[in-house]
Amino acid sequence: MDIKDWIKAARQHAGWTQEKLGEAVGRTKANVGHWETGKHEPKLEQIEAIAKATGYAPPTWGGLVHSNVEPALELKKSRRVPITGSVRGGDDGYLVQDVVPDGWVEYWTGDPNAYALRIKGDSMHPRYRAGEFVVITPSIEAQPGRDVVVKLLNGKCLLKELNWIRGDEIQLRSINNGYAPMTIPKEEVECIFRVAGSVGPDSMVF
Repeated sequence: MDIKDWIKAARQHAGWTQEKLGEAVGRTKANVGHWETGKHEPKLEQIEAIAKATGYAPPTWGGLVHSNVEPALELKKSRRVPITGSVRGGDDGYLVQDVVPDGWVEYWTGDPNAYALRIKGDSMHPRYRAGEFVVITPSIEAQPGRDVVVKLLNGKCLLKELNWIRGDEIQLRSINNGYAPMTIPKEEVECIFRVAGSVGPDSMVF
């Protein structure tokens, strides 16, 4: 039973109108009407108040349950994220890329522009291991402390941790501590894309 159907059933169980139920829980007739049509959902304390006022237990509860736990947020659904190529760390700290598309990986993201890169070699170990995939979400703003893919105007790319953005500069930290922090003028940066996470080789689909 949906919560909107339960509210109507609880009200009818008590023999009340929408106005009477609203008065009993400190809300208006319009509020109750919106609950019963599903236009709005009552808060947990309002559900408890309805159950207490009508003596009609919410579905599956088996009685009135008091809780300070908020309802869980709806999880993002997994989707196919295209693998756009492979990367490995070069001797100079920049990425060496192979841009041949190579299937998809399953990942939980709402970003329609998300893409994945296969990790080659051990230059980014232990954060990222050979054969794993990093998922990049261009539509979500990168924040300091997160790994990012940075593309420079000269065509070079980096996979680093974004340390800070200050004025007209950004600073990047090496993932494997093999290099000192790198400070780059913003004017040399084409884009900074957030790394959402990584998945193992078994996440690949064909």
